[in-house]
Amino acid sequence: MSVNQNMQIYKCFSCGASGNAITFLMEKEGLEFIEAIETMATYLGIEVPKSNYIKSDNKTLIINEEAKKIYMEQLASKEGSKAAAYLKNRNLSGQTALYFQLGYSLNEWEGLYKKLSMKFNQKELQDSKLFSERLKDKFRGRVMFPIRNLQGACIGFGGRTIVNDSAKYFNSAASSTYNKSAELYGLYEVRLKNKNPDFLFVVEGYMDVIALYEKGISNAVANLGTALTSLQLSKISRYTKEVFITFDGDDAGKAAAWSALENSLSILKEGLTIKFIFLEEGHDPDSFVNEYGKDAFLDLRNTAIPLADLLLNKLRSMDDINTIDGRAKIAQEGLKYINKIKSLTYKEVYTREISKICDMDLSKLVDSPKQSNKPNHILQGKKVEDISSPKKTNTKKRAAINIFYSILHYPNLVKDNISLITEINSQYQELTDIILKFDGLESANAGNIIELIKNKNLKDMFTEAAMLELNINEETASTMFLDSLKIFINNEKDREEILKEKYNNKNLDSAERRELQKIILKKHNITESEEELIRDLSKKIS
Repeated sequence: MSVNQNMQIYKCFSCGASGNAITFLMEKEGLEFIEAIETMATYLGIEVPKSNYIKSDNKTLIINEEAKKIYMEQLASKEGSKAAAYLKNRNLSGQTALYFQLGYSLNEWEGLYKKLSMKFNQKELQDSKLFSERLKDKFRGRVMFPIRNLQGACIGFGGRTIVNDSAKYFNSAASSTYNKSAELYGLYEVRLKNKNPDFLFVVEGYMDVIALYEKGISNAVANLGTALTSLQLSKISRYTKEVFITFDGDDAGKAAAWSALENSLSILKEGLTIKFIFLEEGHDPDSFVNEYGKDAFLDLRNTAIPLADLLLNKLRSMDDINTIDGRAKIAQEGLKYINKIKSLTYKEVYTREISKICDMDLSKLVDSPKQSNKPNHILQGKKVEDISSPKKTNTKKRAAINIFYSILHYPNLVKDNISLITEINSQYQELTDIILKFDGLESANAGNIIELIKNKNLKDMFTEAAMLELNINEETASTMFLDSLKIFINNEKDREEILKEKYNNKNLDSAERRELQKIILKKHNITESEEELIRDLSKKIS
C-alpha cells in the first residue's frame, strides 16, 4: 500500500485498489458516501452539520417512511389493539414502543397497498419490496419493527406475527435501500444515546434489543435474520472498543457463535476486543433480563469468553493431539482460521499459539500477503489496441500515466495544448474528458479529481501517476506530455491510412466511410484531395 499525502490518494500495487480517503472507506467498509463522511469526521473530531437525510430522491426510502407512519398509526388504533396487548404482555412500555417506532400491519391483503397506491405508481411500490408481484401486502397481521440506517431513515422492516398460522418473523427482502448483511437493528437508536459506547452487546433478535432497552441497557444491536457477517462486525467496530456477542446456550446458538467467530477474524485489530456470551439453555436475552434483571445481564460480561480462547479451546478439543494424524487435522483447521486474519500482528500471534497446540511451525504454511508490484516510471512497451487493456505493460497505458503525471504537476499544459488534445482519437473520449478537467486550473488536487473518474482502469492509471515521484521540470514534463499525446493521435493517423487504403480498394462499408470522414474533418488543414474525398464519401453515405 502506498499513500501520497500531498495528493490525498492511495494505491495498492498488490490488489490494484486505489482512490482517496472517502472511496477507501466506502469500498473497504461497505459504507454509503454519507456514512464515510461521518466516519472520517468522527476520526478527526469534526462535527458534521446534520440535514434531513430522509428528504431523498430514492422512492423506496420515501415509501418506507410513509409505510412506517401508517403502521404506527395502526398500532395506536382499534385494529391494533391485539398487537398493543402483545407488546404489553412482553413487558414493553408505550414509551419504548414509540422510541423504536413500532407499528402494526393490518391482517389484510391490500391494507397498505390501498393507502400507498394513491401516492405512488405500481413500479415504485413493487421496487419497495413491501408488496408481492401481484401487489399484495407482504406484511399482514404483524407487529412491525422499522429498520433504520445511521441517518435514521427507514430502510426496511421486520415483522413478528401475533397469529399462529404463519412464520414467526418475516423480514424485508433486499432492495435499493436495504442489505441485511450490512445493517444492524438498533444501531441508530444506540447512537442516539451514545455515539461511541464503551461496549456493545450483539444479540439475535429485535425483541432482545428492545427488551434490554426497556430494562435500561441501551447499547444492544441485532443482526437481521442471518448469521453475523464481517460487514456487520466491521460496522460495529467503528463505534466501540469492546463487543459482546451474545447467543442462546442451545446447539443452534453455539453453531451461530462459531459462524460469528469465523467472520470476526477478518476485522481483528488493535484496540478492539471481541468476547462471547452463552446464556443458559432455555434463555435468550429477552427472557434472561426479564427474569434476572439489568445487573445480572451486565454481569455476564465478567464471564464472557475472549475470541482467542474460544478458538484455541475448540482446536484443542477437535482431535487427539497425541497422534500425528490428530495434530495434522488441527494444523489444517487452524490454518483455515489464521488465513482469515488480515491484521499481520494478529496473524502472527495466532500462528504462534496454534503452532504450540499442534507442535509444529505453521508460519511457513500461512498465506503471506502478495508482494507489492512497484510502479514503473516512464516506460515503453508493446503496442496494443485499447488503453483499458488489463495487460500490465503497454504503450498506451504508459502514455496515459505519463499524461496524467504531467498535468497533475503542470496543469497549464492542458490550456497550452487544447487544439492538440482535441485531436485525440474519439475512441479515447474518457481519457480526453479527464485531461480537459485540468483546463484553466492553476493547481491540481488528485484526491478531488479521482472521484470524477468512473472507468476503473483509467482511475488506476491516474492513481499510479499521482504516486510517481519523478521530480522533472516543466520542460521535460511538456515533452513527455506531447510525446504521449501523439501516441493516441498517431493511432488515428494509422487508422486514416488503413481506411484510405480500403477506400482505394473499394472495400469501405458505410460505418467506415463515416469514420474516415470524421477523421479528415477534425484536421486543421485539409488538402484539396481530402476535400474531394469528403465530397465523394458524403455522396456514398447519403
